[in-house]
Amino acid sequence: MEDKKRIQVNFRLDKNLFAAIQAKCKADNITQTDFIIQALKKALSSNTSTVESIPEVLSSLYVRLAQVETRLADNLAIQQRLSERLTALEQQPNTSPPNLEALSERVLAQLHLGKQAPGYKAAKKALSNFIAQLSQK
Repeated sequence: MEDKKRIQVNFRLDKNLFAAIQAKCKADNITQTDFIIQALKKALSSNTSTVESIPEVLSSLYVRLAQVETRLADNLAIQQRLSERLTALEQQPNTSPPNLEALSERVLAQLHLGKQAPGYKAAKKALSNFIAQLSQK
């Protein structure tokens, strides 16, 4: 590689990382030293490119911020409309109560259980208790 005098550096690596380095070096037919030097140079050079790309990153962030602000405004408008609809619904006079017994029968039919099934009987009892609770209010 270079004819410059090199110094020896000792450090510890995770076994899996070292095995990955060895496999990569064998596949690329390079020494581990050359591989690590290339990786370190690449890591060090990426810092300068990061500094150079700050204006690009800021520009991208401004665009994304504008998108978030637009979405936020849209969501606030939706929330306002929903709030108005809720207020309007709360002010409507209460119509006649639904036929809870018929509703209970429809729910039980959707369970697709025979009338003798324990699950059917438990559901029917729970629905009957629920309707009784509603009727007390």
